[in-house]
Amino acid sequence: MKITEKIATMQVSKFKDFITEEKEDQYRLVILSHDDADDPNKTGDLVREKAKKLGIKVLLAEFTGAYVSEENDKLYMNSFPVEKGGAVAEPDPKKDIVYEKPFEIDAKNTVIMVRGLGTPGVSGNRSWYAMTKDLEHRGFAVINSAECHDICSDKWMNQIVFERHKIDTPKTVRVLHSEGSEKALEELDSDFPIILKTGSGSRGVGVILVESAASCQSIVQLLYRENEFIDIILQEKLPTKYDVRVIVCGEEIIGVMKRPIIEGDFRSNVSQGSEPTTHKLTAKEAEESLRAAKAVEGVIVGVDFIPAKNREKDSPHFIEVNSTPGLIGIEEALKTEGSIVEKILVKLQDREVWNNKEED
Repeated sequence: MKITEKIATMQVSKFKDFITEEKEDQYRLVILSHDDADDPNKTGDLVREKAKKLGIKVLLAEFTGAYVSEENDKLYMNSFPVEKGGAVAEPDPKKDIVYEKPFEIDAKNTVIMVRGLGTPGVSGNRSWYAMTKDLEHRGFAVINSAECHDICSDKWMNQIVFERHKIDTPKTVRVLHSEGSEKALEELDSDFPIILKTGSGSRGVGVILVESAASCQSIVQLLYRENEFIDIILQEKLPTKYDVRVIVCGEEIIGVMKRPIIEGDFRSNVSQGSEPTTHKLTAKEAEESLRAAKAVEGVIVGVDFIPAKNREKDSPHFIEVNSTPGLIGIEEALKTEGSIVEKILVKLQDREVWNNKEED
């Protein structure tokens, strides 16, 4: 057995001993998520199953229809039933609406893990934002916070935060309006091809390889015609055969995978077909990845970067931080090193992990 496997086994064993001996101090977990055809709730379902395995009382709550109730001075989370696999048992208008048994929550011992809110229609939903802010105001540990999601769901905001914290990124500019591609290209001052990204895309959707100024202008005009409020950024394309995803939890690196560029494509997203493998970070890459996670005030995040030519000495080029990272791909890629999800759940036993906001 490898050392990493032994450590992971010891961590899980220690946690099981803890929850057996001191059940009154065991935390409860609500996974607030959303299931739809474009953003299936597989990670939420995986986390639920791993939590049950570790003896954690857990509710996988569907955002649509979820609400907090109060009875006898106790708070409860209410949700439509979420089936095994992550599918939601949607209400039948011809029958009585069925909810899960109310799940008791308490700010002192309950973690609210926000999952599956990367799609623009959900993360931009004010009801979702109101619920997460209300839970925060009630004193709950919401992971990740509404502010963290705001930053990470907006690629331009990611860039602003990176720049503020002097974190290295590919050169990036914003297109300000439908006829703004020419000025943006002048500011970018990069050779073609370049990368065009919509501000709120995820899993590789909304990322386009642009080969010329003319095609850039056409794409920008088309996108603005479809949505006059769209955010568009242009980014230099750095030569690389792979990028790296780092899972950070509570200022600790939990797992790392290398995602090769897909053959015949320019993207490396696992959801688009990249086949990830294990990867060892240099000390510089690890240090900078933790800084990037801290910059967005993330508790559980996925940090993506393109490696520098001199990996030992130079900082990598950070692409973005994801506040709802998919865990299916990295769980499979690193299965010989122990379960990434179980490591996260064990780490959350430390209450100090629950708050990762920077001090003013």
